[in-house]
Amino acid sequence: PLKDVVFAPTVVGEWSTRSTLVTEWVDGERLDRSSSDDVTVVCSIAMNTYLTMLLELGLLHCDPHPGNLLRVKEDGRLCILDWGMVTRIDKQRQLTLIEHMAHLTSADYAEVPRDLLLLGFIPQEKADLIEDSGVVDVLADIYGALTSGGGAAAINVPEVIAQLQDLTAQKGNL
Repeated sequence: PLKDVVFAPTVVGEWSTRSTLVTEWVDGERLDRSSSDDVTVVCSIAMNTYLTMLLELGLLHCDPHPGNLLRVKEDGRLCILDWGMVTRIDKQRQLTLIEHMAHLTSADYAEVPRDLLLLGFIPQEKADLIEDSGVVDVLADIYGALTSGGGAAAINVPEVIAQLQDLTAQKGNL
């Protein structure tokens, strides 16, 4: 369903090497610098595209900074540039990510430590430490702020950093 609204530029195989990716030129403007009325729609397309790649296709473009997301001037489509860093996500990890999002959405924070372990954010030998670390409380505050509305602007980043620094000072690195 996204094929008509998002694309990657065609690779020029004869000029590309293992360390250099050359693609066709795309005439567009960075999403973060565009003043077009449809930028919010194109940003939504970008989110849908990344979620589709991650959760359905098991493929992820690993460099989604604003310079790699263009709004094509001619037709308003989204162009994702620089496919030099791509990773594959296996089916089990896709399922675990979906479960993690469900736990966050339903505020089932008791499952978050297990999710973090299964996703590889916590080493197996430190699994018992996550329960008492305070990390879940900090994450619950962040997720709660996000789901209560206001998006990322609802998060007090300096406060979150201070909370994480306090945890590190008290508990050390997990």
